[in-house]
Amino acid sequence: MSISKRLSGFPNWLFLFFIGFLVFVPFIGNVHLFDWDEINFAESAREMLLTHNYRTVQINFQPFYEKPPFYIWLQALSMSYFGVNEFAARFPNALIGIATLITVYNAGKRFFDTNFGIWWAMLFTCSILPQLYFKSGIIDPVFNYFIFLSLYLLFIISIKDDFESPKLRRKNHRWYLVASALAAGVAILVKGPVALGLIVTTVSIILFINKGKLNFNFSDFVIWLLVITTVIGAWLSFEIKANGISFIDNFIAYQIRLFSTEDAGHGGPIYFHLLALLVGCFPASVLCLDSFRRNPDDTFHQVSFKRWMIVLLVVVLFVFSIVKTKIIHYSSLSYFPVTFLGAYYIHHLVNGRWKWTWRQYVPVFILGAVFAGAVGTAIIIGVYKLQLPFLNADRFTADALQAVVYWSSKELIMPIGFFIALIVGLIMVGTKRYVGGLATLLISTCLFTNLMMAIIVPRIEKYSQAAMVEFLQAKKAEDCYVEVLGFKSYAQLFYFDKKQPKSSRDLDMNYIMWGPTTKPVYVITRVNRLGDFYQPDKFQELYRKNGYVFFKKLK
Repeated sequence: MSISKRLSGFPNWLFLFFIGFLVFVPFIGNVHLFDWDEINFAESAREMLLTHNYRTVQINFQPFYEKPPFYIWLQALSMSYFGVNEFAARFPNALIGIATLITVYNAGKRFFDTNFGIWWAMLFTCSILPQLYFKSGIIDPVFNYFIFLSLYLLFIISIKDDFESPKLRRKNHRWYLVASALAAGVAILVKGPVALGLIVTTVSIILFINKGKLNFNFSDFVIWLLVITTVIGAWLSFEIKANGISFIDNFIAYQIRLFSTEDAGHGGPIYFHLLALLVGCFPASVLCLDSFRRNPDDTFHQVSFKRWMIVLLVVVLFVFSIVKTKIIHYSSLSYFPVTFLGAYYIHHLVNGRWKWTWRQYVPVFILGAVFAGAVGTAIIIGVYKLQLPFLNADRFTADALQAVVYWSSKELIMPIGFFIALIVGLIMVGTKRYVGGLATLLISTCLFTNLMMAIIVPRIEKYSQAAMVEFLQAKKAEDCYVEVLGFKSYAQLFYFDKKQPKSSRDLDMNYIMWGPTTKPVYVITRVNRLGDFYQPDKFQELYRKNGYVFFKKLK
């Protein structure tokens, strides 16, 4: 029985809304935000609420020109309702995750069938990295959604529906054109002009492949750009009026630095993103490996949509492979084409056009076993307090691993259960029970990932930053200064709940550290950076914990 028949009588979009809420919302508030990006954006939203300045993004109450304000607006809105906390900071991405499921379902249903749309949405829900990033507080899920939405609407314009009347076609053409431009404008307001570059590059390559034949002309492109300019101009006019034109120079300089340098030490080989997608987007990444070949049963619209998805994947991988800064979520726009291609393979497999071969068996088994083995090994190391020499090479890491964290051998049921489900799913698929086998694989991966978020990630956080966050939260009620030295962090702003400064001296780190302050001054550093500033006659060491050293300034 097909998936659509099993779900008959129940609206599929409502089913996907329920699934998305069930997968993306739980556990998003049970662990502290992580440096840098999560705390950075959440702090900007907190300061937006505190200062009532909704025009300019700030960090440490100073203009922060690296990011436009749209995502910060969403977080500020969430915090105004749920309070300033981890749940509120991550909730907008959970909603975007639900919107993504419904959007890709509608796209798959429109150009293939209902089953295709459901498989696409389920691959997005259950694959590891796509699931994790909808449970995060980073900016990319919103950014990627609006880029995809803009491209999807442009694709609808680019094809001709012979069943539409010319009048209705012209009306829909204009509506989709404006809607695409609005989505592109929002994407730019989320993260910057790279959104426009990705959209235009993708469409330009499609135009070249199609030998200049698309169902929109130069005047359409002008209108599209005018709508985008209007959206961006509405924000820029207020920003320029308040802060002058200089903020544009700062923003452009930041974008150039990302492309030309390994920002904050985030470098990597040119194949970094390709490898990250292959491993992190399991199981969609494995299922899509055979999807690049042609299928004679595809309609013209299906061939065209697949071409757009492949071009988008190539553009994203190329652009972010040449960018010097390598951060795993930079290529997350690829999750759309990767999960589409995975659904495309399942579509032809279930319909008997393609076969399940060793090219799926081997990587699914290997990657699944690697994930189960990695989590199982981490639990065993935690339970038995095993010492691994390569983890002790850095003094900060060695001290951080001394954190008191409770692990239980009972938690091995997670990786063991996942591995058993993996084997069962592969056996079912091997005996041509494709729907049941693939559903077993997807559901077990989804449950495994959610359990890791609920149980494993909070344990890891205790090793990495919990000692610092604990100190900062303890100092929130005290009228004092807290600074970090020797490493970069935004935690001292968000978790200390830093108040709006009364004078410029409250933001002057040199004055706070070395000047005659009237309030207590606390300093946090790491054990491997003590030599950078420590002066016993000026600072009293309070204690050390998990790689962090806490000082109080002597009067």
